[in-house]
Order: sequence, then C-alpha cells, then structure tokens
Amino acid sequence: MSTSLQLTAAVLLALATSVAGAADAGIYTLVEGDARVLRGTTWFKLVPGARAEEGDIVEAGEHANVQLELSGGAAINLHGPGAFFATGIFVADNKPAAAADITIQRGWLKCAATGKQALRLRAGSMGVDLVQAIVVLNVDARSAEMFVESGTAKVAVQAPRAKTASTREAAAGEYLSRSGADAPLVATRPASAFISDMPREYRDPLPLLAPRFAKAAPELEPLREITLAEAEPWLASSNRKAFLKRFAPRLSDATFRAGIIARPTMFPEWDRIVRPERYRPKEKDSVN
Repeated sequence: MSTSLQLTAAVLLALATSVAGAADAGIYTLVEGDARVLRGTTWFKLVPGARAEEGDIVEAGEHANVQLELSGGAAINLHGPGAFFATGIFVADNKPAAAADITIQRGWLKCAATGKQALRLRAGSMGVDLVQAIVVLNVDARSAEMFVESGTAKVAVQAPRAKTASTREAAAGEYLSRSGADAPLVATRPASAFISDMPREYRDPLPLLAPRFAKAAPELEPLREITLAEAEPWLASSNRKAFLKRFAPRLSDATFRAGIIARPTMFPEWDRIVRPERYRPKEKDSVN
C-alpha cells in the first residue's frame, strides 16, 4: 500500500473511532508536564502523538497530564503524580482489543469506555469494569475512590481469605471508596474532599484529540534504565510474575543486583540468579 493510501486509511479510521491508524493500539494524544513511558526496562520521554505499546508503564509527574486514546474508542486520562500499566491493548489483524486492562498504581484518572471497547481498571483495593461508562478515580497504595459520571460500572472487591471477589453495579451519580481490606463505602454523591481535590479539568468531557495525529509517530527519546526503587511497586503488584520476567535483565546491573542481594526474602525468585554459590552441590569429602 502506498504512503498516501496509508495516510488516507488512518484519517478515515480516526474520524470513525477517534484513534488514527488501524495498526495502532492507541495514541498518547495529550502530554503536559513531566511524563515518561517504560518500554521493557528503559524509560522514554513521552510526547504527544506517541503510539501506545502493549505493556506500557506510564508515569506522570506532579501536575502533569497524560491522555491515552485507544483504537477501540476508550480513553484514559492520568493526572500526576500517578502511574498506570496498560495491557490487553495490542491490536491484532487491524482490530482493536475488545477490552483493555489498566492497572493503576496511583493518581487521579478519568476513564471513558465506549460500547466498542471495554475497560478493566485494577485499582489495588478494587476492580472496575466499564462497558459504556465514564468514571473518575483517585488511587493510592492502600485506597481507591470512584465516582460514576455516566453509565454503569461493575465493581469487584476481594475480601481477605475469600476465594472469589464480591461484585456490585454502581450507577451514574454513585460514589464508592475503599481503604485496605475494609468493606467499600457507597454513597449517592461524592465526598466533599473528593470534589475539592479532583482536577478541575475532570469537570468537563475528555477532549478526543486522536484525529490530529494521522502523521507518522514521533521517535521517543530514551532516558535511562529503571531503578530497583521504581521497579519494586510493580514487583509487589498482582502482576509480579510478569514483572519478574520483564525486569530480570536488570540483574546484570551492579547496583540493581546489590539491592536484590541485600534483601533476599523480598525477591526469592531471583536468589538463585544473584547468589548461585548457595545452590551449587556441596563437594563430598575425599576418602584417603
């Protein structure tokens, strides 16, 4: 296909789905302030127009704002300081994924799901599934709170020692909050602190900007490799197994490796790699 035909196809798809490029998982359409994305084990400076990739970890600094518009029409806006991990966004055979998984580490987010693409939001103490709804969330390491702006959200909470999570539907106008393992609190209106702390731009609809980025994606500037301190929150998440595999190449770095050796009980899966001498067969005493 010629370059002109590719651009034409991209523009048509952008107008239809608010995301340009049939082969793109999504586009970072809004990047304000200090923001970066982790690809593999390398941080890159995030800029508007960058294409999303499966497994992206996005971090937004203080007062920074990042918006990801997915090819299926869903949108995620992050207001820093905050971070999220995106999976299930990969586009195969030029078709957007039916549902995208967004694991939220911290921050304020406004997320919109269309009937074409669902969102599965994992916010530490609760999970939220959106099919055709808009929600605003505030998440940190131990708590999560959410307001349903429109539509209906399915909320799942895992109680301690429970084999399955309990689920309920939250309708437009409802507010839910949960701290640690406590039962979630439900109200018919948001808490006053939630309203006062919420980013002011979240009072308005998310701007859909993807049609502006039909041209080729910008090349991202590499910054540096991830440190152990930055990796630890993800290694402590529900995706630990995947991150152990992803971050294993960093064990070749002396500083990263030293941090693992210093705390063997925190990273038992890597102990055989960083301290192989402990696992060598003991030599039997020779017999004279």
